[in-house]
Amino acid sequence: MRSTLPILIVAASCLAGAAAQETVREGKQEVLCLDGLAAPARWGPAECTVAASEKPEPGGHATVHMHIPVDHHAGEKRYPIGWPRMYLNLKQTEKGWEKFERFEFMAHATMSRPTPPKNIINLQIHCPGKPHVFNRNLAEIRLGEWVRITVPIRALPRAKQAGRLGFNISESDYRHGETLEFRFGGFRLVRSAEFVLEALTIRSAVVYQGQPRVKVELAVGGPPLKIARGLPLTLRHGERVLRQETLPVKAGLQVLEVDVAELKLAPGDYTLAAFDSDPERRKSGAFRVVETPWKGH
Repeated sequence: MRSTLPILIVAASCLAGAAAQETVREGKQEVLCLDGLAAPARWGPAECTVAASEKPEPGGHATVHMHIPVDHHAGEKRYPIGWPRMYLNLKQTEKGWEKFERFEFMAHATMSRPTPPKNIINLQIHCPGKPHVFNRNLAEIRLGEWVRITVPIRALPRAKQAGRLGFNISESDYRHGETLEFRFGGFRLVRSAEFVLEALTIRSAVVYQGQPRVKVELAVGGPPLKIARGLPLTLRHGERVLRQETLPVKAGLQVLEVDVAELKLAPGDYTLAAFDSDPERRKSGAFRVVETPWKGH
């Protein structure tokens, strides 16, 4: 039988860190627990009820219970087949999502029906303005099982301004008279404990000779203080190192323009590598310099 001791130790350390709103180290990642999101009094329900759950999630964290009696006749006057829902406003200490890589929580569902519909329940993350709402069907939910839900922070339209969280169903996806029980807990923000480069992509595989900059798309993760040290880059022509420099970057997706004007790159194949001397973190991209078509004109 698999021991649950490591899970309990992690949960205890996470809960201790959450009280001070500080991240805790879990292996190769840092975690900010958001256990306050499991407090039922903070959720504003409509066409459903919200209560504290008697079932903690596997890590020992408290969970909130959303009970939905599907009723195709009650609802709002104009929309009797409605959208049972609950929403919560984030506190200031629960914001700063742009400093992390993932938003995670555990979800559990049981229903009076034997199988769930295609659209089970939606997660919404609101940033200022209606165009900036992240909406996702939690299709990975399996009835009677705890499932970890993971949302990449870079998928959010304005992660820095994330301010409201919500869950909702469309009653049109269910039959009248069915009952649905959802439990959510173990809310947390996660990032790498070290400065990591998740991806490096050269925007253009072909660069004209004399072009002053090479555009590179990056996905950066890790603690802000470590990211602030900059990203070490190495430019090679074959085995020959042409330049090593450290450039400023920020967390998340971004496009970095690497200045190569003074190198006067000759036609040929080049490699741009980040963390070139660290095999575990190294990421690289290749590009080719070709003669400009306007040469001599």
